[in-house]
Amino acid sequence: MNPVDLLIDATSHYLSNGVIDVNDFFGDSVEKVQIFYSTPERYTQCKYVDFLNARQRDASTTSPEHNDQFSPDNVEQGQQGHNSVNWKIKAGDFFPYADCDHCYWTGFFSSRQGLKRLERVGSSFLHAARQIESMRKLQTQSAMPVVKQKLQGTSRWTSSAMTWNESPLFALDDAMGVAQHHDAVAGTSKQHVAYDYAKRIASGMSSASSFVTRTVRELLLDTDALSQGLLDNLSYCPLLNETICDLSQAASNDDTESIYVVVYNALSSSRSEVISIPVADTTGDYSVERLVNPPNDWVEVNRTLIPNAGYTRRPGAAQILLYFEASELPPIGAHVFRINKVEGDDIPTPSDANEKSSTSSLPRAFGNFYVESKHLRASQLNDETDIVITNGILSVRCDRSSGVIKVIADKDTRLEIEQSYGYYESFYRPDHTPMNVNSQQFDTSFNVKGNGMCIPGYIDSEGDEMPWLLGTANWQNSGAYIFRTSDRTPRIIPPKATSVITRVTDLVSEIHSEFGAVGTIMINQITRLIKGKNYVEVEYVVSSIPVDDGIGKEVISRFSTNVSSQGTFFTDSNGREFMERTRGDNKLYGSFSQDPVAIEPIAGNYYPVNTGIYIEDDNRSFGLLVDRSQGASSLSDGAIELMIQRRLLYDDARGVAEPLNETDLGIMPNPPYGDASRIGEGILIKGIHRLMIGKGRNGAAQLRSRMDEVFSQPHVFVSSAPAHVEIPFRLAMLSAIESPLPENVLLITFAPLRELGVFLVRLAHQYGADESEEHSHPATIDLAVLFPTKTILNISEKTLSGNQSREDWEYSRLRWGGRTNQPPDPVPTEVLSRNLEQVRSVIHLKPLEIRTFEVKVA
Repeated sequence: MNPVDLLIDATSHYLSNGVIDVNDFFGDSVEKVQIFYSTPERYTQCKYVDFLNARQRDASTTSPEHNDQFSPDNVEQGQQGHNSVNWKIKAGDFFPYADCDHCYWTGFFSSRQGLKRLERVGSSFLHAARQIESMRKLQTQSAMPVVKQKLQGTSRWTSSAMTWNESPLFALDDAMGVAQHHDAVAGTSKQHVAYDYAKRIASGMSSASSFVTRTVRELLLDTDALSQGLLDNLSYCPLLNETICDLSQAASNDDTESIYVVVYNALSSSRSEVISIPVADTTGDYSVERLVNPPNDWVEVNRTLIPNAGYTRRPGAAQILLYFEASELPPIGAHVFRINKVEGDDIPTPSDANEKSSTSSLPRAFGNFYVESKHLRASQLNDETDIVITNGILSVRCDRSSGVIKVIADKDTRLEIEQSYGYYESFYRPDHTPMNVNSQQFDTSFNVKGNGMCIPGYIDSEGDEMPWLLGTANWQNSGAYIFRTSDRTPRIIPPKATSVITRVTDLVSEIHSEFGAVGTIMINQITRLIKGKNYVEVEYVVSSIPVDDGIGKEVISRFSTNVSSQGTFFTDSNGREFMERTRGDNKLYGSFSQDPVAIEPIAGNYYPVNTGIYIEDDNRSFGLLVDRSQGASSLSDGAIELMIQRRLLYDDARGVAEPLNETDLGIMPNPPYGDASRIGEGILIKGIHRLMIGKGRNGAAQLRSRMDEVFSQPHVFVSSAPAHVEIPFRLAMLSAIESPLPENVLLITFAPLRELGVFLVRLAHQYGADESEEHSHPATIDLAVLFPTKTILNISEKTLSGNQSREDWEYSRLRWGGRTNQPPDPVPTEVLSRNLEQVRSVIHLKPLEIRTFEVKVA
């Protein structure tokens, strides 16, 4: 038994029987001793013992002074009574949650959309960076030129084991770990704290990208190129979402420079993508080539030029975007591309058949700029009301005057859609007073935060976060945690007539449209079809939300279809299981009303969407993938609604103690050094939804097929060199693995551990049971394909977090029987750890199973 547990049990025993008098033993300043537990398993075991003893006391006919018969020492696995309890089984999750009739904790699903997106980008980059670090560790000196590098004064290419924080990815790893705090990615921190989370992620990505670009360069180039410093400006472009890449824009303005682009695919299967690079020169054309044989055998690839609409209004944004086709990107690997300026005429304005435009819809800098006509082709103008674009897989029909999507169709399915944007006015107290309730109005014994003093010089009003004890019905504001609307119908943001721009090319086709007007919420939208993709990409930019009227607003995007969903929709649970949701479900946790959802029919039907949401019937399915976590629902049959931005003016009294009001110029210091007032206008938010249609009862399979691509988008690295210099590449492409993994498997983690030659490998089956005829079957993976140049010495399966042997955990953990009184699952018979002579590297994954392995190679 753990010595700590012996001490805890003895202390608990003597406290309970009075041998230890708390005041006498610890002094008058101590009123109560709290008992803690050494492990979660020990906690569960002790609580189980408490339950057994309490049940025995209730059933006992003896005197109440009888002694308890059970203790953690005599209730061990397999002994009498351990599995005698008929434990209830909870299916599903705990959403929605409310702690009073109007207090639904569904607002934080969409709070701080910018930070939620940055967290997703940082996580994706760390996923790729760990792979690249593993590739570097696996390379031998005979296979790769070694150029010793220094990072912060310490050599990273030593043969000894690293200390726990020595990895060049530590800063990003640490920042992403901190960002998982429940007040971080949830968006429920104070504004200053949110800035700190963002700063940590950005700083971690900057540090990690320095290591990653250096490693990629060393993997691709030979020793001579490295010693000459060729491509030593290889950089990661973190502002591509704002159409900014300083290096590519500068090089494109210089006719004597070539641009080199490395496109990295972190997925474990090959993929084809269309990549966009910001360029500056509008007076000519560009050629794009892919390296096929080192050192200098190149083949030209498809490319096209499209003007940048500049909806994010960012200074320094490129005037034009160069799109090119990156086909068959290798699994966990990269291809190299080269971009050169070629002679061409100045770019003229195309005919109206190719592009219909209202220059008022563009920032002035871009208003009179158009793509060279040879890159464009006419869209299909079927009649006076519709525009149709297609990529050979999907066709999209949009209203010609507004650009609003009307129909999406493929060869099997035609889906009618009514698209709209709108906003809910946030509920606030009618007297406009802050939500901080005077603690004198209720029993201060409930004020668990005491006097509210958190640190010297800083007053924390979180002590006043229990106003529901007042018994009033109309106090709850909408805030960072809580979503509450003033009415039950959103205010529609109308499309702006005659603002549609249509651009059609071989690689990308776009329809640009606007919603709203100056002085109101304005939204710019690009409906996009990409070559080879079976989804419609809807890119939106939400302008500053005006709050001059003193009312907060919560912006939504809604798609209404002819799918007969009958009150049912599906949302993912952290990207894993799709959970069936029922509109109006009153099985609510936290509230005791007879029909709680009827009181808040909007907020009470919102659920978190981390990856996707879909509806379906026997004939059609319609789903949507998000690029960050958002709140969503289906408030009427056939409809999907997502909250894409919030700006609020009042606190909801759940602990933030300030309104969710993000502005573009920042915030004044907190008291006592300032009043925490906001500076500037509300921030702009840019996001992407990917719409998918399919046959009946096929929504899950449709979204599963593309969800990993949304999380792990291609990582783009850019460099430049004089055009006359031939770069002596050593490899035409990178790939860490011998062959692709099955399409239904994601390599979640591939990272080196402290010990030399030891790697952590975490694999996930990405389909649920019965979701797909092709991909829901168990997957078989040979771990040897991850180490093509090495010999596997040992494979040990770990628990999900990788902190202990699964074999040991399976035999030591508490095992509970279910409601059916069936025996618990047996310990897996598969041998999870083998020595060198017995090692076999083939493992199996059941649907949605995740398994973690520690692999030692030489």
